[in-house]
Amino acid sequence: MNKDEAIAFYKKFKDKCNAFELANTTIMFDSSTIAPKKGSDYRIKMAAILSGEEFDYICDPTNLNKLYELSTMDLGSEMNEEIRQYMKKVENYVKLPRDFFIQWEELRGKASVVWEEAKHKNDWHLFKDILKELIEMSKKRVSYFDLPATPYDFMLDEYEEGMNIQRYDEFFHLIKTKLLPFIKQVQSAKKQINDKILHQYYAPKDQEKVMDLLKEYMNYDKSVCYMGVSEHPFTSDFSMKDVRITTKYLENSLVSSIFSIIHEYGHALYMLQVNEKYEGLEIGRNMSSGMHESQSRLLENYIGRRRSFWVNNFEEVKKIFPEQLKDVSLDTFMDMVNCSQASLIRTEADELTYPIHILIRYELEKQFINDTIDYEHLDEIWADKYEEYLGVRPTQVSEGILQDIHWSDASFGYFPTYALGSAYAAQFFAAMKRDIDVDAALSKNDFGQIAQWLKENIHQYGSYLNADQILQKVCHESFDPNYYIDYLIEKYSKLYEL
Repeated sequence: MNKDEAIAFYKKFKDKCNAFELANTTIMFDSSTIAPKKGSDYRIKMAAILSGEEFDYICDPTNLNKLYELSTMDLGSEMNEEIRQYMKKVENYVKLPRDFFIQWEELRGKASVVWEEAKHKNDWHLFKDILKELIEMSKKRVSYFDLPATPYDFMLDEYEEGMNIQRYDEFFHLIKTKLLPFIKQVQSAKKQINDKILHQYYAPKDQEKVMDLLKEYMNYDKSVCYMGVSEHPFTSDFSMKDVRITTKYLENSLVSSIFSIIHEYGHALYMLQVNEKYEGLEIGRNMSSGMHESQSRLLENYIGRRRSFWVNNFEEVKKIFPEQLKDVSLDTFMDMVNCSQASLIRTEADELTYPIHILIRYELEKQFINDTIDYEHLDEIWADKYEEYLGVRPTQVSEGILQDIHWSDASFGYFPTYALGSAYAAQFFAAMKRDIDVDAALSKNDFGQIAQWLKENIHQYGSYLNADQILQKVCHESFDPNYYIDYLIEKYSKLYEL
């Protein structure tokens, strides 16, 4: 093949693969939002069949031979990186027996249904056995690959290329040695912040009005972005002009849905602002989990919890909830949305204690991937760690080990990227503040200036550039987790007058 023939083959091949993925993404999104629960078994079976068809297409000897030939050609820097990333994905097919691959896809689909039922029934034993099966199958899956290190190193690299146990251990060591002692200082500070006002009854139908307010403020374009409701908020990209997010309404929490939508819109904005020439390509949607979380956490915390974000929006929220917020000033509201309190639920956690929730999950994953944990009492081990690190202990598994969906689809190695992404975001935000007046833009309702900076400096590149390359390009330095640690200590020292 010459260069033109190679690129023409690849784009035609990729279109068909994208069609399979679009079908399965649609099934998954519907299953998590609007699809009737009793149809889950049939949907899971059909989705597994579709995955098998994609497997056969990718592993067809004619296609594989052409793909391997492509990987030896010089197609230009962007297409070379495209092929490199896609060939890494191809390995997930060619290394696995077909029957195992389909069984794996079907198990993950079933496990998500079992998890949701177990969470609603607050029953660890409903989920325990299928979680163990997922872990064992995950390790078996990894065994088909040529491992340079341990199975968990392999899993970590799948979500953030180049990351491994050693690098994460160093990162979480900083969190344990610097943030944990500081959290204790905050907990014992003379000044404490009571946020009970934010946990009165807030009718979901009125919370929807707040969502509309925030969507307008963030220039949400409903012609390319859809919002639904799900048990666990998430974002799915169908194409560069079709991204869907979900939120969740809690009657006793005003801020849960607020920061949920800001977080998920951070993911959506990333997908919507990639250079359009990458549509349909791997480099248009294969951003690492750490990079993706950097964008959602940046909007949620570094932007969404700033006073300037709320200087105009808060008065509008008060109009929606005049009784609940009648005696609340903007300054009081800002104290409440930024206060730190040890809590059980990761997605509701404050900025300061959030990385401890991730630390706990990271330590547990290392243990059960390495066969050094007691599955029968994994729920109690979880509770012990929360008590040790945060001083709180779940009395229900729905608020403990069953709170997150991630393990039900075997996303082992994903959790650490939440903390890593939060740390990336600290460096990106420092660079943003050097380039533009963030507070002036936010207070003037000019969110577009924030979005444009993100597009120019980060979003447009998709996964053509990796996290290290973007950090060097934007921040002119390598990853430095001390930005994150210092940011949290400075912010909460000031808030709690330490």
